[in-house]
Amino acid sequence: MEILRAQPTALVKDLADRLGASSSSIRRDLNELESIGLVQRIFGGVILDPGAAQEPPFQIRQVIYSKEKDSIGKAAAAWIQNGDVVFIDGGTTTPFIIPYLLGHLGITIITCGVNVATAIPDGKDNISVILVGGELLVKTQSISGPMALESLRIYALKCNKAIIACTAVSAELGATNRTLERIPLKRMAIEISNETAMVADGSKIGKGALGNICPIETLQLLFTDCSAPPKDLDRIRDCGVKVVVADENLREKEV
Repeated sequence: MEILRAQPTALVKDLADRLGASSSSIRRDLNELESIGLVQRIFGGVILDPGAAQEPPFQIRQVIYSKEKDSIGKAAAAWIQNGDVVFIDGGTTTPFIIPYLLGHLGITIITCGVNVATAIPDGKDNISVILVGGELLVKTQSISGPMALESLRIYALKCNKAIIACTAVSAELGATNRTLERIPLKRMAIEISNETAMVADGSKIGKGALGNICPIETLQLLFTDCSAPPKDLDRIRDCGVKVVVADENLREKEV
């Protein structure tokens, strides 16, 4: 999908060469992309469907920018301390945090992300997990709706930290999200937490989406990667947000 956004038409052979895969594997992938409405197959190749949604489906977003998301996950996990109670949002970036938390002691994770909860292997008694109840949004593998909000209210849950995912983040528009149903729970997680961090790969920086999660000044930290536009990061920093940029070698640096 990244290749096709740069050049909307491609041959199977050229894609196989660029991705180091067999032509048969490429054809299977293209058939799957066509089945979910992102591309159109043509003889010997493919074209990007001009009517495809601006944001790819969840199953595609889980695998694109995976190296960047892994580096962000490592940086975010380093922010969490032993004994913390932390809300970890659903999404495609937040599950990458979990492998780097497995050595922490006495932490409690509250999450609305089914994929976050299931990323924790069996036998990890050092990590307690609370999965909020409510309506399952299959397309995002997350729990949402009034029941999810009430499950946080009824026990008056409090968190040391919240790690929130978003569709886009900028100094001007703050943190925004395309799926409106998920915004109320994100807001409540921020409200019940002492500190809030946003995780967003570089493709989301400096942009906006349909619904507002919070103003940029609400955040204490932003974890992103080295592909983020530096000027947009400077604007976010000027709003008082600490920006941590994780590079492709899984190192991290403050900006």
